[in-house]
Amino acid sequence: MSKNSFLGPEWLLNTKEAVQLYQEVVLPLRKEHGILDLHTHLSLQQILENQSLVNIWKAEVYDERYGNRDHYLLQLAAKFPPFSYTLAFDPQIPEEVKWSILGKVFPFLEGNHVHQWLHLDLKRIFGIEELLGPDTANKIWNETLKALQKEEFLPLSLLRRINARIICTTDDPCQNLEEHKKAKEIIEDIVFLPTFRPDPYCNIFEANWRENVERICALTGEDVTLKGLVEALRKRHTYFAEMGARASDHGLLEPWGFDVSTARAEEIFTRAYEKREKFPVRSSEVRDFVSYMMHRFCEMNAEYGMTTQIHFGALRDTNTYLYRNWGKDMGGDGTLDDVRVMENLLPLLNKFFSGENSKSYLVLYTMNQNLLPVLIALSRTFPNVQIGFPWWFNDAPSFIEEHLIKVAHASCLSFSGGPVADSRKILSEGSRFEVFDRMICRVLGKLLSEGQISKQGAQLIIKAILYDTQKRVFNLHEYFPTEQP
Repeated sequence: MSKNSFLGPEWLLNTKEAVQLYQEVVLPLRKEHGILDLHTHLSLQQILENQSLVNIWKAEVYDERYGNRDHYLLQLAAKFPPFSYTLAFDPQIPEEVKWSILGKVFPFLEGNHVHQWLHLDLKRIFGIEELLGPDTANKIWNETLKALQKEEFLPLSLLRRINARIICTTDDPCQNLEEHKKAKEIIEDIVFLPTFRPDPYCNIFEANWRENVERICALTGEDVTLKGLVEALRKRHTYFAEMGARASDHGLLEPWGFDVSTARAEEIFTRAYEKREKFPVRSSEVRDFVSYMMHRFCEMNAEYGMTTQIHFGALRDTNTYLYRNWGKDMGGDGTLDDVRVMENLLPLLNKFFSGENSKSYLVLYTMNQNLLPVLIALSRTFPNVQIGFPWWFNDAPSFIEEHLIKVAHASCLSFSGGPVADSRKILSEGSRFEVFDRMICRVLGKLLSEGQISKQGAQLIIKAILYDTQKRVFNLHEYFPTEQP
């Protein structure tokens, strides 16, 4: 097999230095320390039930049982009839037929990382070398159908095969985390940690915000007031911390962090809750309320040494047809082109992440890679601010390469955020991390081949990105007791 063949042994590794780093540094590191995936949407219920993934359609595209879906794939495949969202979500159409129709259009996705990921899954997990197409779809369906009934293809077996070590789920503050308790009791070799995701209680522009506030206040016995809401969230945050949570996660249109008075926040809360005013998503009321709440969350995180993660710039559900027919998070999200990062965040950064008595870290993920220079400036100025790894639309190889080179030259790559899959399907965990790992080696191999870094430096940076810095920023030392902090 040619080294340049599709997904061949050296794919993405375009220098001998990159190949060497991958084989001699990354693979041994992954074997020893495993995968640390600190931002996922995997279903812990699915993992604990540990039942068959049923068929390749459910495993790769859409499984209504657990909310698993690959909206990357759906967005692209829907461009080519006869595939469509209606086809994908129609329960009356057999899934074998859906897969066959996907096979007819999938060759047109060549060049996109969705095409690479799915074929990596087929190649690495099932040993299938054929490309998905109109002539191979049925064969691939039958081969994978037979394999998925075997024990080695159950969810836990698949995670163990890729040596998953720590997986952080994404959880609503009202969740009881019973599945996390059960996982601690019965799964010894993989650590599952909850992540505190309080967006539903801050998004006063959403129709169900009032209902969410009532729900969490009722759960915690608090009055439905701003003070009650904050106290309710504080109680749940404490519970999450006790259950091992290492981070909160916040999906913000803009990374708002202004210093807002309690009186101003109470006024907005009253108008939103009692008067039922509907505020536009970019209104001053939304900006101020979210800013006020972000300060409260950072206070909570500082108390427990938890990391604050903010991903911003995603304009949700822009395609009203998709939203109206199939609800949220079905592939209708876009990238906001006008985000004011620096001035929005400075009050929050100076209060919590300046380096003076800082007790926790902030990780910033941007949907718009044009804002990377701003994140680089912030990471240089504030020692506890970390630039998140490229994610969502930005985790294609070319975007990752550009991101890592810019961070290496203008900031500190060894303090860069490590890869996160942001995935909803178990089958692709290993494939996504393989792409991430190969791209890290590609970039460092290039710098090494040009004499811009030393071999020792390349090795140090790889270990830092994949492991050491993750362990420090997310306070994971207890899971590696034989090593020094």
